[in-house]
Amino acid sequence: MCLTVSIGGVFLLYYLFRSLSCMEQRLSELIEKADQCIIGIGSEWNWVKSGINGDCRYSQILEYCKQEGNQWILPIVEYEFAYYNNDNRIEEAYKGLRKLIGDKKYFLVSDLFLQDALLYGFDISKVVYPCGNYMYLQSTNDKDPLLEAQKVPEFMEIVNSIHKIITELDGNIGEDSVFSKPFSEGKELYLNQKRTEYSKIIYNESSYKGRWDEYMQYLSRTLNSNLLIIELGVGLEHPTVVRWPFEKVTFINKKAHFVRVHEKLYHHTPEIGDKTDSIQMNSVDFILQESKDL
Repeated sequence: MCLTVSIGGVFLLYYLFRSLSCMEQRLSELIEKADQCIIGIGSEWNWVKSGINGDCRYSQILEYCKQEGNQWILPIVEYEFAYYNNDNRIEEAYKGLRKLIGDKKYFLVSDLFLQDALLYGFDISKVVYPCGNYMYLQSTNDKDPLLEAQKVPEFMEIVNSIHKIITELDGNIGEDSVFSKPFSEGKELYLNQKRTEYSKIIYNESSYKGRWDEYMQYLSRTLNSNLLIIELGVGLEHPTVVRWPFEKVTFINKKAHFVRVHEKLYHHTPEIGDKTDSIQMNSVDFILQESKDL
């Protein structure tokens, strides 16, 4: 029996091979050869989500958040976890990534709410978080000024009550537990985040808008340069922020090289196959590996 393979089939096999192959060069070597870098950080670096789901003390309150009318409290549960915890592995990975970048020109864009890069060596003027943060609260009116979360007593009361349930009651929430939504001057407050639980309110973009404009200016200056684009653990939660724009920039810039690392969503589009390394690996592990012994 003869086996025939179409040209399209050969192309597909080549594409899949490239997607599963390892980089021919170390990341440090690619960075060294680049004129500029753009870094994207995504959900694989969200230690809050993975931490809560892995801590049995949160199981009852997570079930409570799923009940009709209680979805609003999930972001505050995540805030409580972020406020009282940290992740040494993520810290080490950010520090390793910063060492890898060295004195190379860069801009980092993340679709997370966690501004960890700012804690571990990255310059605040070169980092943007367009999907939100844990620092501020907003009202339903996106023209109202943002409020610092830690300075709003009603909000922090909810955070402290959640913390008490977790630490003193071992997560036993109780059937009669009721949480009151935070208000300020008669206006209901939400964390300044773009997320499904807040789909009925207009996201206040004021906290990141200025930095996003700077990112766009930086991006415009990379068009004719040897640009290295590093995408780490970016999923499909907000694909228009990092994932799709990175593919577009790679396609437009003839000198660009794209490194996409993800445990599951590592594939790239065929149009940029000759300029892309797709790595099937957890991106945090990848950076820890690539930055080892620096």
